[in-house]
Amino acid sequence: MELNQNVLDRFRLDGKVAVVTGAAGNIGSHSAEAFAQVGANVAIVDLPVCLDRSKEVAKRLADQYGVKAMAYGCELTDEKQVAAMFDQIEADFGSVDVVHDNAGVGGSPTPDIEEWDGEHNMAHIDHWRQVININLVSIYIVAVAAARVMKREGHGGSIVITGSLAGQNVNQGPLWQTQDDSSYGTAKAGVLYFTKHFASQVIRYGIRVNSLSPGYCYSPGLHSGFPKEVLDVYDHSQPIDRMMQVEELQAAILFLASDASTYCVGTDLLVDGGHKNW
Repeated sequence: MELNQNVLDRFRLDGKVAVVTGAAGNIGSHSAEAFAQVGANVAIVDLPVCLDRSKEVAKRLADQYGVKAMAYGCELTDEKQVAAMFDQIEADFGSVDVVHDNAGVGGSPTPDIEEWDGEHNMAHIDHWRQVININLVSIYIVAVAAARVMKREGHGGSIVITGSLAGQNVNQGPLWQTQDDSSYGTAKAGVLYFTKHFASQVIRYGIRVNSLSPGYCYSPGLHSGFPKEVLDVYDHSQPIDRMMQVEELQAAILFLASDASTYCVGTDLLVDGGHKNW
């Protein structure tokens, strides 16, 4: 294949259409901004109840970077809704070139051995199934639907899936014990396997599928209410001795989404501050 001889230009997405799920959230909104900065038009996708927030993100990107940006509400665990959403995005933008398959929710702080999840006020197994459905099943549905559109359009594309360090390592608790449940890590471990498997299937159509695994990434909406002892563990669990700022993920996402990574197929890019070194 022919590559742009200017390495920096390989990171550009001028005229491309990028779809970001979970785009009203911390990682997703920053991912969408990175795509807009390098010239992509962006579809901002999140739950229907988040549509107002998604519209705010889309308007800000359009105003700030001069790209086309539109917001969509979709239940990503419903394959019919997801297929219809991609059809609508294709109609609105003319193409689907890049997808950041990013939507997800957290697990439970209640250990698996407990039958009742007090934080979510439901049987533990019900919340466990819910996390698997959102964090693994929806990832599958979105990736498959996106690849079908890319195959139909005949131009290939790039799908970046958000994995997690938690899919490779067990989280530590504030007393250096595993105190949360296994739902989130189990889902993310499945995501990492699915990425490799699906990437091996669809590369024949010029569609590259890769994953990005963040370590402990600070999110004000999530971590601002955590006890200091928990935050101290998150800060000091890796050689870099701090949690990641979400902006530090943007270049990694862009690398996998763009022609800067044309030989990456089923690759997981771990951005963890050296956590796994220990």
